[in-house]
Amino acid sequence: MFQSFEANSRQSAQQGSPAAAPANQVRELVSRYPNLSETELARLINLYRNLSALDTALMLSDEGLAPRLDRFSREHRSMVRPAFRQYAGLLAYALLTIGAVIWAVIVAST
Repeated sequence: MFQSFEANSRQSAQQGSPAAAPANQVRELVSRYPNLSETELARLINLYRNLSALDTALMLSDEGLAPRLDRFSREHRSMVRPAFRQYAGLLAYALLTIGAVIWAVIVAST
């Protein structure tokens, strides 16, 4: 009949949002960056690959994390850079957009 709101609030605070969990894990690992075990480094690389651009930008804007994040990305560039297929997809999208604009201009001028 009576509920403990304190217990419910603690439980929801511990769970957090699922989307923020990887960003928080990356933030914690980057804050200790050069002093990571091989397992932690592999986890950081895997998490960093799937990090959103917004989360990366927020970490780069943090003056305490930025130097460590820069060092990490510089030392492990080949492992964390986007795959070639992502660049190819972006290029294809840009070419299709330019083609659509040219087609619209030609159709509109006739």
